[in-house]
Amino acid sequence: MFEADLLIRGGTVIDPERGVEEPAEVAIRDGRIVTRPAGEPCRAARTVDASGCVVTPGLIDHHAHVFAGGTALSIAPDLLLPMGVTTVVDAGSTGIDAFEAFRRAIVETARIRVLCQLNLASAGQITEAHPECLDPAHFKRERIAALAARHPGLIRGLKIRAGAEVLGRFGLAAVKAALEVAEAVNLPLTVHTTNPPCDMGELAAMLRPGDVFCHCFHGKGNAMVGADGVVKPGVREARARGVLFDTADARGNHTYKVIAAALTSGFRPDIISTDITNGSLFGNMVFGLPVVLSRYLQHGLTLTEVIRAATATPARALGLAGRIGTLAPGAEADVAIFALRDREILLTNLAGEEMTVTRHLVPQMTVMGGEIVYRQVDFL
Repeated sequence: MFEADLLIRGGTVIDPERGVEEPAEVAIRDGRIVTRPAGEPCRAARTVDASGCVVTPGLIDHHAHVFAGGTALSIAPDLLLPMGVTTVVDAGSTGIDAFEAFRRAIVETARIRVLCQLNLASAGQITEAHPECLDPAHFKRERIAALAARHPGLIRGLKIRAGAEVLGRFGLAAVKAALEVAEAVNLPLTVHTTNPPCDMGELAAMLRPGDVFCHCFHGKGNAMVGADGVVKPGVREARARGVLFDTADARGNHTYKVIAAALTSGFRPDIISTDITNGSLFGNMVFGLPVVLSRYLQHGLTLTEVIRAATATPARALGLAGRIGTLAPGAEADVAIFALRDREILLTNLAGEEMTVTRHLVPQMTVMGGEIVYRQVDFL
């Protein structure tokens, strides 16, 4: 007799890491995904009927701000669990100065898995009132290296904002210095790209394989799409070299016009994330990751494509392929169950654009480490 702690059956499993999109069951034992031998009867402590639903790996929000109480922008990370998100990456809220406070107050107390990209600015991104200091002379290289070595499971990358208004007089010299630090500590660099002080192709050309070009569909200043509506050659060349493109939409770091032009050019995002903050949580510009994924469905991506961009691809970017972002045997038992519902909902953004989304991923249940941490009241 095969025994499981939790058995999810009746749903359509979408696991892009394994190329699976079919009706199947998901069995969980001791916090891990397990496989029931064909034909063997099963006794489960709890069985969940997911008929009519989509069953996916727990979602990964690769770009968010969750240093609640430590920065003006951040939310409490466990607010994301009801959205099917089981892993969240804080994108530079903290630098080295507040890292221990972030680790103790957020990482060690949250139920959701919290990872981070360490800001090159020692103080981190603590407010929208003024930009962080990106003087390369103040990048504390030795302290960054020491923290990265001490917390390799938590610090999964570095972060710099490369907007002209943030870089100021240091310009691309700050980005070059950030890349040198990232190279020295063997970590990927995530680069905020809105309103860059150069052509977008030039900025993309600076990045290395595995680095992340975030807010890729923004419309502030120099965009990735030229006046001809075509993705710039330098951007395409960066992708060919292995640079990853993350939407990190936020309220104003995307425009529907740029998204449409990029997709028409055949340029799809590698990662879809929210850049969620306390100003966008539950609002109709972002709301949360399932809403952002639903918007990309409306833009023409397939269901498998949007699930891959929030599971398998970010897991690989984080160096955690096979552990999270998949329902493969042995993986962490992080699972999300969604209903696909047809209903018109109007979404907007800070560019003043509007979009009506007609098909939505509506969270029904979230399983984290084999435990049910959220379910809709009518999902039994």
